[in-house]
Amino acid sequence: MAGANKPIVLVGMPGSGKSTTAQALATALGRRAVDLDQALAERSGRSTAELLRREGEQAFRAQEAELLQTLLEQPGTVLAVGGGAPCFHDAMTLMRAAAEVVWLDAPVEVLLQRTLQDGDRPLLGDTRAEQQAALQRLAAQRSATYARAHRRVDASRPIREIVAQIQGPQTGRLTQAVDFAGQHHDVVLDPGPPADAADAVAVHAQTGRVALLVDARVLMYAEPLQIMLAARGLDVQLLVLPGGEKSKDIRVLTRIWTWLAQFGFGRDDLLVALGGGATTDVAGLAAATWQRGMPWIAMPTTVLAMADASIGAKTAIDLPAGKNLVGALHAPVLVWLALGALPTLPSREFRSGLAEIAKIFAVFDVDAWSALVADGPALKRRQIEALRPHLVRAIAWKARVVAADPRERLGSGPLDRRLLNFGHTLGHAFESQSGFSLRHGEAVALGMCIAADLSQAMGLAADGTSATIVAGLQVLGLPTDYESLVTDAALERLAADKKKRGDTLAFIALRQLGAACVAPVRAPELVALARVLATAPAGTTPRVHLAEALSSQVARTSGRES
Repeated sequence: MAGANKPIVLVGMPGSGKSTTAQALATALGRRAVDLDQALAERSGRSTAELLRREGEQAFRAQEAELLQTLLEQPGTVLAVGGGAPCFHDAMTLMRAAAEVVWLDAPVEVLLQRTLQDGDRPLLGDTRAEQQAALQRLAAQRSATYARAHRRVDASRPIREIVAQIQGPQTGRLTQAVDFAGQHHDVVLDPGPPADAADAVAVHAQTGRVALLVDARVLMYAEPLQIMLAARGLDVQLLVLPGGEKSKDIRVLTRIWTWLAQFGFGRDDLLVALGGGATTDVAGLAAATWQRGMPWIAMPTTVLAMADASIGAKTAIDLPAGKNLVGALHAPVLVWLALGALPTLPSREFRSGLAEIAKIFAVFDVDAWSALVADGPALKRRQIEALRPHLVRAIAWKARVVAADPRERLGSGPLDRRLLNFGHTLGHAFESQSGFSLRHGEAVALGMCIAADLSQAMGLAADGTSATIVAGLQVLGLPTDYESLVTDAALERLAADKKKRGDTLAFIALRQLGAACVAPVRAPELVALARVLATAPAGTTPRVHLAEALSSQVARTSGRES
């Protein structure tokens, strides 16, 4: 949102509801609504329709521009301007400099329905056919100017939704700085849709050329973003990726490389990835490898990607042998989290993303875990405002860990980056073995459950730790019954775990909620213990003697890791 005194200006086509929205938004914000057309009519003593007929459009636009400049100097206002006002006398440049400009956009069919009810509009004509043709012509002429607005809002929605989208959460836009191996970039959490990132993207598009890679599942957000970027003078090319885990494939990566070559993208051009975690993973790897590295921006559109996948510079694709086996560390120049994209996320995907937030809190922050579980009912209903504080806290923890241990070389300690893999060792195996019918977050949740059971069985975690993990995940609507997934085929995938050194895995265990450790375990012993757990009576976690199931190395090191 604009600052307390900075005007908010609403622009858009006739029929987009600027005047009505200005009144409702001003009431919601405790501001004063001003209508440019009405103010001009009051000053001249004639309606805008009369002014246009008597003096002609050129004289009308000159008067309009003069009054607009005066109104922009008035603080604390919500100003609705006529449809043509931004397109004359460089008014859009003036408005952008003095106010926050919001474009109310709607399809011509919606605009026509409204203008036919509004009455006298001399620039549109009298009949339905005349007004439809005029609206189509004006939309083609003016859209590029409107797209220079700071934000775009769907004006075909009910007025309360339009106001809520413009107003956004009271805390507005938040920025978290991330330091990755001496490279600094921002993670911006924005209440609006992805198109609101247009100005920020333009700042990083040094050559003016943008390669926009879009997850097919969020293609509806791509066109508005592309329009907003083009209005800022950027040359944007778009490539649609399949989305989901099938995007993380060498064939998709090769397709991206070929496409980049086809359009002549170089190492100084900008790549933007819009979509879920799989899309940002493969796009980030493409950016890391194209001409030995080009700048890129991650614009995740899922809870899971916002909380984890897009933060920390990891990029990767999968192989048949396992997940994320081919990758690189390549930090983006910006991560933009558009909360406005989350309402269209399917319920299962939304809940899946909660697992990554829960994972971070389980290993670092017991108070945050408790608060997350307490909000479980609201989160299961996909309430974005309930999600927001937990997402902010998870991002802050991820940023802190990444800054302390960017390349997983710290070796030990409370900010060892390897701790972020809690639940991943067996979770990845479950996910791969399911043919990715399990969502990543669901697999992580199941991996957390068996990891907590293993931690108790190994004598590292107190009794009851696993029950707390399971209960919390169930409140969040996540799966917790892993027993049927502990198959020989799934356990064989541990041999390809990227944290494996020789035959030893860096298993992430819990000591207690909010505190984890790295326990080196020989893979055969972990497999044996997982099988014991999977066949144990329901509701029990057998205590397995370390001397029988684990190497002496685990016994020696697990007590001093933290």
